Amino acid sequence: MSETTKTAKTAEERLAIRDERIKQLQKQKQKIRKDENKKIRKQRDNRLYRRHGLLEKFMPKIIDITDEQFEVFIRKGINTTYGRNCLNEIIDKGEEAAIAYVAKFRAKEEANADAKSSEPQADDGTDDSANSLQAVSSGA
Repeated sequence: MSETTKTAKTAEERLAIRDERIKQLQKQKQKIRKDENKKIRKQRDNRLYRRHGLLEKFMPKIIDITDEQFEVFIRKGINTTYGRNCLNEIIDKGEEAAIAYVAKFRAKEEANADAKSSEPQADDGTDDSANSLQAVSSGA
C-alpha cells in the first residue's frame, strides 16, 4: 500500500469521524429545541389552567356554556375597547401594582367572610342574600 493511499484513507476516516460528530451535534441541537418547546408548552398550559380557573371561580356559569358561547362572551365582554384599555392600564402600572391590588382585595374578602361567619345564623328559612339585596336597594 502506498503512502498516498494510506494518507487518503486516513483523511477519509477523519472526515467520517467529523461527519459523525456533526450528526451528534445536530441531534443535541434538536433535543435542546425540543426541550425548550416542551418547557414553553408547559408554561402556557399552566397559565391557561390558572387563568381559566380564575374565570370559573368568579363566573361559575361559564362552566356550562359551549365553546361558541365562550367565544361570543370573550368578543362581547372582554375584547372591547374598554377591555383593551383596562388591560393596557394594568400592564402600564406593572406587576407590583397588580399584586398589591389583589392582596388588598383578598384581604377585604377575608374580612367580609370573617365578619359573616361571626354573625349568628337565624334558622328562619329566609335567604340571607335576598335580605342583603333588599337592604342595599332600600339604602339601609
